[in-house]
Amino acid sequence: MSQRHRGGNSAKLNSALKKLTEIAAALSQAANAPPPKSNELDAFGEVFKRVSASKPPYYNGKEDSASLENWIMEFDKLFDAINSPEELKLNNAVYYLKEEADLWWSQRKNDLMTEHNSGWNELKEALRTKFYPTHLRKQKSMEFINLMMGAMSISEYYSKFIELMRFAPEVVPTEALKAQRFEQGLTLSLQGKLGGATFSTLDEVYGRAAHLYGIRGKELEGNSSG
Repeated sequence: MSQRHRGGNSAKLNSALKKLTEIAAALSQAANAPPPKSNELDAFGEVFKRVSASKPPYYNGKEDSASLENWIMEFDKLFDAINSPEELKLNNAVYYLKEEADLWWSQRKNDLMTEHNSGWNELKEALRTKFYPTHLRKQKSMEFINLMMGAMSISEYYSKFIELMRFAPEVVPTEALKAQRFEQGLTLSLQGKLGGATFSTLDEVYGRAAHLYGIRGKELEGNSSG
């Protein structure tokens, strides 16, 4: 990498960090708190650099539950991975809002920041309220409730189950209920082979069903070659 290219990247990072520092100070003042001290800005800058180095996604405010939940999930994982202090999460996350979501944040940030204990969790709920409307929640929840394995392979069914389950946490709040719902969506043949066994976790019933599905596939191969 050339010296000029490295210098350009460094300048961009410094410019972004300066902007984020200004945002942090402005939000702090909006919340009637004193401006952040030098050591607080140092900590903020370090977290911002580590977040930036991971190249996290942006969220543009698209009315699509999957886009929003994927963005939230990525930042949840990233904050855990870098061990980000709770009080630094929100100001880092909002830098990765753009277009409609960024416009919404610019209009709502003062109200949100003056609310008691506003932080990353509160931002997530506010985003969901705005960009994940009730009719979409009901739609995704019903899609999960009505999910059946049908002609899918067991792995395809499991992947679809996991994808939709996060949109209906109230339907399966425990591991036992996840396992029960997963079993109910299996083909009648697989349900019969499970023999009415009770499973305590989703992975447990999936593992057993996948094993039986594999055996069934071998039986079909044997019959077709016989």
